[in-house]
Amino acid sequence: MTIFIQEYAVLLTLILSILCLLLVFLLLRKSRKRKFAIEKDKTGYWRYHKETQFVKKDSYSSVISEDAEKKKKKKSDKKSESKKDSEETAVAVITFNGDLKAKQHGMLAELVDEIEINKKSFSEVVVCVTSPGGAVPQYGHAYSQMARLRNLEIPLTVCVDTVAASGGYLMALPANKIIAAPFALVGSIGVMAFVPNIRRLLEDWQIQPRTFTAGKYKRTVTLTDNATPEEVAHFQEQLESIHSLFSSAVKEYRTHVDVDLVTTGDYWTAQDSIKDELGLVDELGTANEYLLQLNKDKPLVYLSQKRGFLDGGLSFFTGHIADRIEERLLAPRASSLL
Repeated sequence: MTIFIQEYAVLLTLILSILCLLLVFLLLRKSRKRKFAIEKDKTGYWRYHKETQFVKKDSYSSVISEDAEKKKKKKSDKKSESKKDSEETAVAVITFNGDLKAKQHGMLAELVDEIEINKKSFSEVVVCVTSPGGAVPQYGHAYSQMARLRNLEIPLTVCVDTVAASGGYLMALPANKIIAAPFALVGSIGVMAFVPNIRRLLEDWQIQPRTFTAGKYKRTVTLTDNATPEEVAHFQEQLESIHSLFSSAVKEYRTHVDVDLVTTGDYWTAQDSIKDELGLVDELGTANEYLLQLNKDKPLVYLSQKRGFLDGGLSFFTGHIADRIEERLLAPRASSLL
């Protein structure tokens, strides 16, 4: 018995130590302050946020053999001048990997800032989106950032290799062009909320759950309370309101689609979208394929956030675990998901 208690105590201590370590690294990661200062990056672009970076990949047509270069010089001055002008601008590339809470939405906002400051240097913006959707406010913010890009009047292209559904598709809507791999999933234009009720379970444990509120609809459908028919109806109205906003965004940016047909919450492969003329996707293709084509004549500039000391190694590992735990705990409580 004594040995069992000692082993249990050691295990409990180990678990508590790991949790404390997770908490420390999480606090360190969250406590870093943003710094703002307009300065020129080593690649020649103006940088506003200290934690962002530009990685330039020259056009591969400019890296040619000596013989080809000599032949190129024989072309007319007009064509040479035109080529020179085309090389003065680059294609900005952003990668967005979305999770349940769209944790990269803040990063996206900062990268849009950088593009706006350098808008004269970019001839196109390509955003590679991978997301099955998630929380409404966060994906709504990501959508707003994509709308900002659209309003800069720089051609905006979204590439989807695997999935851009629900909130992921919402943020893709402002694009001038959506390119997706044939088996990539798109659509799922709808809203859902999953709220399990554990009131009876708590009562079986002799726990009386009580929530005190001020305001008729401060709490309606929750984990522990009995919602009245009126409260359930109000909660449903909130979901319908969000869905209406989503549908309006589809109508605004995908003017050639049958909105009633594609906003049922169903999803399709990109290939089926093209075949059935749903209008959710403009072209079939992969991100690599499209970027490689652009890179023939234009440099690519990959915009991302720098990974500092606290973002690598153990911090990355513990942060990843903390994120997964947070998603597991918060998913059932999310009021609404795209």
